[in-house]
Amino acid sequence: MAKTPKLQRSMSFVQAIRNASLDDGIGLTGEALERLRNPPTEPLCVDDPYTTLALSMFIALEHSSERTYEKIRKAIEKCFQDAELPSFHQTKRLLADLSGVTSVVKHMCINSCAAYVGPFSDLDACPECDEPRYDQIKLNKSQGKVKHPRAVFHTIPIAPQLQSLWRHPESAEKMHYRDKRTQQILQELRKNDGLVDTYDDVFCGYAYLEAVTQNKIQRDDTLLMISIDGAQLYESKDSDCWIYIWIILELSPDHRYKKKHVLPGAIIPGPKKPKIIDSFLFPGLHHVSAVQREGLRIWDASRDHNFTSRLFLFLACADGPGLLTLSSFVGHQGRNGCRMLCPLKGRRKPGASHYYPVLLKPDNYEVHGCNHPDVNVFDIGPSNSREYVKQLTYLLSSSTQRIYEKRRLETGIVGPSILLGLQPQFIQGIPEVFSSEMMHLSGANMATLWLDLWRGKFDCAPTDNEATWYWAVLKDNDVWEAHGHAVASCKMFLPGSFDVAPRDPSLHSNSWYKATEYITWIYCLCPALLYGILPECPWRNFCKFVAGLRIMAQYSITPTQLQRACQLIAEWAPEFESIFYQRRVDRIPFIRPCVHLTCHLASEAVRVGSPICSSQWTMERTIGNLGQEIRQPSDPFSNLAQQGIRRCQVNALKAMIPQLDPPESTNPRASADLGNDYILLSKRDRYLSTVQGEEARVIAEYLQQPHAPKIRRWARLRLPNGQIARSEYQELQRAPEDIRMARNVKIILNEKVRIAEVRYFARLIVKAAYNHSDLDEDLDASGPLEFVNIALVTLYSDPHPHLLERSYGVLASCTKLGEASLQVIDIPTIQSVVAMIPHHPMIHGVGEDRYFLVEKTGMEIARFGTEENNEEA
Repeated sequence: MAKTPKLQRSMSFVQAIRNASLDDGIGLTGEALERLRNPPTEPLCVDDPYTTLALSMFIALEHSSERTYEKIRKAIEKCFQDAELPSFHQTKRLLADLSGVTSVVKHMCINSCAAYVGPFSDLDACPECDEPRYDQIKLNKSQGKVKHPRAVFHTIPIAPQLQSLWRHPESAEKMHYRDKRTQQILQELRKNDGLVDTYDDVFCGYAYLEAVTQNKIQRDDTLLMISIDGAQLYESKDSDCWIYIWIILELSPDHRYKKKHVLPGAIIPGPKKPKIIDSFLFPGLHHVSAVQREGLRIWDASRDHNFTSRLFLFLACADGPGLLTLSSFVGHQGRNGCRMLCPLKGRRKPGASHYYPVLLKPDNYEVHGCNHPDVNVFDIGPSNSREYVKQLTYLLSSSTQRIYEKRRLETGIVGPSILLGLQPQFIQGIPEVFSSEMMHLSGANMATLWLDLWRGKFDCAPTDNEATWYWAVLKDNDVWEAHGHAVASCKMFLPGSFDVAPRDPSLHSNSWYKATEYITWIYCLCPALLYGILPECPWRNFCKFVAGLRIMAQYSITPTQLQRACQLIAEWAPEFESIFYQRRVDRIPFIRPCVHLTCHLASEAVRVGSPICSSQWTMERTIGNLGQEIRQPSDPFSNLAQQGIRRCQVNALKAMIPQLDPPESTNPRASADLGNDYILLSKRDRYLSTVQGEEARVIAEYLQQPHAPKIRRWARLRLPNGQIARSEYQELQRAPEDIRMARNVKIILNEKVRIAEVRYFARLIVKAAYNHSDLDEDLDASGPLEFVNIALVTLYSDPHPHLLERSYGVLASCTKLGEASLQVIDIPTIQSVVAMIPHHPMIHGVGEDRYFLVEKTGMEIARFGTEENNEEA
């Protein structure tokens, strides 16, 4: 075969990774390699109290400067004459030595084209731009003896970090989660005739369970997910770089997505996008492949047990551009453009080169290779590794460039994936290792599609007429600005736990509008804000999509819910085409790849668990908090790399010495732990007070007493899901523009879901050993008292049945029932904090003042990476 230079290059990288060895000098060497092969078999102990203090200071000051550390060190030494604390740089070296985590430094092109590794190791100039590898001034002055690279990048090997997670009993116990969860799931399958209770992790999917039953994945293996994405560090100037991270699936979801367990793999500097990204991925994948071949020695401190683990790459997560760097597929505009290489063939306009995943065959359409009949959504499924290898072999056997291009079109493959270099028995096959990407699908691609439709932003073909685009209701600038104002006015009604509230899109949607803003705006607000504005047929189709997407955005999805989402999406996709594309050749571009990817969501949940568990949210947060830690804007990429290395070293040390990472207080000052993760938070009344009127009546009735006791009101309640519910008692004392309303909650009342507005929280005394009638001291202290924990609430009505039915359950519009609905509820009946936003819909020709329900989309997984502020507001 006459391979092209690019194919030869790709194959060289794959082959070099496949044949990787820990002894070939590409990765760890010397003491680091010796420690990797013979890890310590005892917990890490730091006896010197001043060393421990220095490490604690260094970790606590991660967002501060070297100068701050030195000032504190000198202040301590001034107060305590015998104290001798190591300097900042000494502590930094100590951190590296104790953690055992270091980076592998490789040369790269000054223009970020390629790294000088693997097949490029011996080059003196960039294979893309011909820029010299070495500093020519120093090279000439030394007569060729001093070869100083013009640019370098860092890769942080993952194996030493994994070993550190087993070196303390507490952290090692967390690493047993996968084994325990697997046994639970296998019991569920036996109990439920092959069904899991919920799809709430990657281990619930059949891909993992089949690999376990076939012994492809074993108990001692370490399952990993790699996630890659480009990052722009500053809004005001070019600063593109690429980052990839490792996520450890051995940990439970409430640990694995947290900052201290997400492991940066490499920082690929900018400011330009890498041209040969395989070369930048090479050192990290070479390391993983070598460890796969040799095995990773681990000492389990929780069992005092040595074992050998194999690193198994279970998932690779990326957005569209990032996926192409890992997969070497043709991209979404190819004829076979699906990121999972499913058999759906795209269609194109006559004479055009871009293909679109259109299900319904256009009328009067005869384009070679695109004439297949209508496609049933239920017939769409992913490809598999056997078919991929067959198609790749077919592509690589091309004898000429022309034949190669023809087969590339047929197969949807450009060349071999860099991941083929990993040991085949320790990777889920290609394309199975790739999955749907929920964050970019919902928060970017589909959101942009809906917006472009409503604003009429598509290019109108000469044979089309924009006047017939009856769904383009936001095209008029006045209507668009009014809609933007309506979106912005919702901010005060959206709780802080909903993350960033969407700004006015007519002013900001093109300037760093965040994915969370798009999600809240498009899927939470638009069903209500566009009711009566968007014609009913496209509005109902949009609501059907939102109904399916909301289910798929949940962390925990039951089989019944998944079946409903599958049905909704399967109905939505052809309806969407019928409404907007209408089998018109000139509207083929209306059907963007994200429409097709949506059809994979339900089947992917069955295969690899809830889509949100393998989304890019973790990557997005990592980029954000690493970017925040940059303290040298003049050299951001070098500084970012050092922050990534420091992050990994600190995380490793925290795992080995957990006391360096004390848990944040779950019981802040002036709080009351009610049990089951319900915690009352200040503010609260200083003294007991007497309730009057209807409040007194409902409290006495609740207690079955003739009179209501004196009470102390509480303002806030932290829920088990991490949200903080507030109350009128707190929020009505502040100006409306200063609050993000969080006093509306979803409750279970008489085994039925209801929405309530909290007036205040309280702890009612139901038993006392002596008279407290005029007692002013703190009754929440331990003593001979028994409390019942309640909230005083007013209710909202049930959702309007017409709006609920027409919107497929998306638009729940209620009215306030007011004082007549006042009642006492037990605090454990509160499920979550929700938003109730006022609107004025026309129902059967009559306008009504109502409130529509908004719930946080994907709330659980968002909480896994961040915690809500518990301070008083």
